Amino acid sequence: MLYKFVTNLKRHYNRTLNFLLARPFNPIDQSWSEIKAGLPTPPLKPENYEPLLYKALHTIGYFKCSLKQPRLQQHSFAVRVRLTDQQRTIEPWITYPFFENGTINGIISTKCLSKKYKPGTEITLPESCIIDWMMVEDGFLLGGYSIRIGMKNIERYYRKNILDQLPYEIDNGHDHFEHNLTTPEGALLLLGDAIDSRDQDRIRACKDFYREALYLLGTSTSPKIPRPITDEMVQLLERRLEDMFMAVNTMPNTSAFHQAKRSFLYKRPQRMNVWEITEIRTYYNPKFKTLHIINVQETPDGWKVLSNMSDVQLYPRPDNDKGPIMDLTGDHIKFYEDYNFPLFLKNRNKE
Repeated sequence: MLYKFVTNLKRHYNRTLNFLLARPFNPIDQSWSEIKAGLPTPPLKPENYEPLLYKALHTIGYFKCSLKQPRLQQHSFAVRVRLTDQQRTIEPWITYPFFENGTINGIISTKCLSKKYKPGTEITLPESCIIDWMMVEDGFLLGGYSIRIGMKNIERYYRKNILDQLPYEIDNGHDHFEHNLTTPEGALLLLGDAIDSRDQDRIRACKDFYREALYLLGTSTSPKIPRPITDEMVQLLERRLEDMFMAVNTMPNTSAFHQAKRSFLYKRPQRMNVWEITEIRTYYNPKFKTLHIINVQETPDGWKVLSNMSDVQLYPRPDNDKGPIMDLTGDHIKFYEDYNFPLFLKNRNKE
């Protein structure tokens, strides 16, 4: 009897040990079932919320339009909301969302530290509670900015445990800002539309060659540029910049922006009230990526583009290349080994 008991105990111990060893380590305080459902809630830092809200709220228009008339390849619609329960802030995902009269209705689908808001509870909230949205399009995550930002707060070694369990892939994304001059990103998207249509009037409406010339002359440290800078010098450079830009971007073989998934990773202030936008464009036929560092400036007529739209190929990575791929304005660009994401290794000039 004792022998049988010990044998059964050993068998149970071995099964339990094998089960535990077979499960990957979960680096976030969330069940694997919710992660496998595609609703992870990686940790967010206080400084993450400003870029999260900026992107989510400026791109939610695409989410609403897709929700009304989803294509076959669009599914898994969800929004993330911020609620307060007993002086505690919670941020669950809500699935089966429905917008009506400034409110959002849906089902709470992730656990949170609240007795009132439990998974499976139907809830109606004002749209102002939304902090993020997500959907799956063509097998890739679209939106989900809290997921993308939160994943960077996890040790790189453990990120793969989460990524392997998700029912979709995460690439650099596709930021659907409205194509207008009210945001820097929208100005870049609108310029891409103008270049695709080879419409010179629309291109000029998105660009400000005079301000671009003034910025280049004002920030240059070349001893060949005489001082002080005169208006005649600015106008001369303005005409040259316009001629060069039009010659390159109105040719028939110019890259088609509508074929790229465009994501805007960083926004940095520069001198003379200029902002620097870092953009990644992802193409899939064939698969490659390009990185762009583009200057924009806010004017009385909206945001205007002050740079060219030239490409720098980043992916696929050259064979046997373990060092920097290219030096752009002092930035050495490398990649993580597990997935392609640019790492800026050298400090930028912050003047």
